[in-house]
Amino acid sequence: MWLSGQQKRPADSSEGQTGIVTISGGELAVLLDSERRGLEVYAPAGYRWTPRVGQRVLVIQGEGEIPCVVGQRQGEDIPDRVAIQARQLDVEGAQTELRGTECAALRGGRVELDGEVYVNGETLEAYITRLIIKILGGVGG
Repeated sequence: MWLSGQQKRPADSSEGQTGIVTISGGELAVLLDSERRGLEVYAPAGYRWTPRVGQRVLVIQGEGEIPCVVGQRQGEDIPDRVAIQARQLDVEGAQTELRGTECAALRGGRVELDGEVYVNGETLEAYITRLIIKILGGVGG
């Protein structure tokens, strides 16, 4: 039976391919037509991303170039680690959330807060007042 070239042909070396991450971290490996090791990850300046084992990623390779990972399909699992490094980071929007399942930390010489500050749904002023009354042996806590 004659088929008119409907079989999937292997991707040319200059095309993008998707693959599954098999080794994460410094010696990143991705399973494409075969496992490729030592791939570099490219991202916008200041953005550092570590793909996680099992994630589907996009790998591109130019003519004569070493393949590199350039992204992950949106909506899939979260990566192992994402870091943003910049002299100044501006995040704008009606609501901005930074969440950690176990811990969230701000590190630096100084932290400035502008606006109302809440601790577990209570204003900072009310929280401090309640703590002082509790420390001094009052009945407000």
